[in-house]
Amino acid sequence: MFEIGIVGAKNAGKTTLVEKLVRLLVTDGYQVATIKNSAHRHFFDQPGKDSDRHRQAGAGVTLALSPYELALFGSADPDLTEEIRQIIERRFDICIVEGDKRADRPKILLTRNIEKLGKWLPDNVIATYGVQGNIIKDRDIPHFHTNDIDPLAVFIRENVTIANRELISLDG
Repeated sequence: MFEIGIVGAKNAGKTTLVEKLVRLLVTDGYQVATIKNSAHRHFFDQPGKDSDRHRQAGAGVTLALSPYELALFGSADPDLTEEIRQIIERRFDICIVEGDKRADRPKILLTRNIEKLGKWLPDNVIATYGVQGNIIKDRDIPHFHTNDIDPLAVFIRENVTIANRELISLDG
C-alpha cells in the first residue's frame, strides 16, 4: 500500500484536496482509505450514547455497526492504531493521511496560509500544492497549482507504481 500525507496550515484546503484526490483515484479503480489526524482534543463518540456507555462501563473498544457504516471507538492506543493500520494496508491500494506533519511518510505540502507554519516545514515533502509556487527553495520538487488536480493525481499514481515496484523487488 502507498501512503501519502496531505499537510499544511490550518484552513489551507487539506480536506478539499483529499476529497478531490479520493474521487479521482477511486474513479481510476484504486481502493482508497483515508485517515484524518488531529492534534486537537476531539471526542468522536457522543456522551450518553450506547457506544459511549459501553466504553464508560470499561470496554476497551466499541465497534458501532449498522447496515450502512461502522465506527470504532476507543482510547488512542498506539498498538491498536498500528493493528488497524495493518488491516488498512492489506485491504487498500492507497491511504491518504490528512495532517500528521511529523510522520515519516511522503507528503504533499499545501502552500495556502503557509506563513502560519512559521519557519518550520515538514520532512519528506515530495510536492507542493496551491496558488503559491514551490516554497521549498532548496529542493527540486514539483509544484501543482490548485487548478492542476489531474496532474497531481497522475503524480500520485506514478508514486504508487514506484512504491509497488520497490515492494516487489524487496520480496523477490
